[in-house]
Amino acid sequence: MKKLLASIALGLERELGWTYPPLVVLLSTVPATASVLTIVMVYWVGASAAGEVHTGWIAFLIVGASLFTHLSSYIWSPLSAVSEGKTSYTYPLVFIAHSSLSYIAGRVIASFIESSLTALLALGTSYTAINLILGVSPPLSFTPVNLALFALTMVVGLSAALGLGLMLAAYAIFVTRLEWGLPVYISGMLMIFSEAIFPVSALPQPLQIVAEAMPFTHIIRASRAALIGPLDRYPTEFFLATVLGLAWLLTGLFIYLYAEELGRRRGYIDMRVA
Repeated sequence: MKKLLASIALGLERELGWTYPPLVVLLSTVPATASVLTIVMVYWVGASAAGEVHTGWIAFLIVGASLFTHLSSYIWSPLSAVSEGKTSYTYPLVFIAHSSLSYIAGRVIASFIESSLTALLALGTSYTAINLILGVSPPLSFTPVNLALFALTMVVGLSAALGLGLMLAAYAIFVTRLEWGLPVYISGMLMIFSEAIFPVSALPQPLQIVAEAMPFTHIIRASRAALIGPLDRYPTEFFLATVLGLAWLLTGLFIYLYAEELGRRRGYIDMRVA
């Protein structure tokens, strides 16, 4: 536990840039809010031209884009922890101390805390901006119960993100140059398969099966059920998100431990990033 807490503290220092935390969170909210507003404005322009603007779809996009920004901003933390650690020779040291998992988990939790604050602020700021700019009120409910369910879903998403992050960290053990581009590709795939900006039903049938097997799809659906409704859909989506998230976590843990042992035997643990 001490190792994990120390890693979380280190991760927070890194995420907050060793500076004034509230300022960093506010500055991080700007691009997150801009991405949400961009997606909503694209829909607004197209739907207005077709004469079919629906506030329900605007709410759909606000929640999905906010959650997508949140998830995509911290799933790469394990890969970053390994890559930066190999550059600074930190990773071989935490490996020798048998604390690499604590180190990676702490970095993920720290990034989760920072991105959660950013996502919540982006959600509220986007909702207010759309009210002021477009003059519409998306059907979002911000009661204490709705927000509590939304926050609980975000916490459940941590297991799925850590599982995927451990898979990326396993990849980072064996590469020295191309690992930084991988999160971009992963984020692009998540945007398509997680129902962040359009329903899974819009995908061809084989791809719908892939999307339904991803925990992030059900995390976003549960979040929409919490803030938009209907609430009776929340338990099912929350259960699926929890089960699939744990499955991804166990899979990622297995892959990472295997990759770490293989990397130790082949000398990749000590190979510094070029």
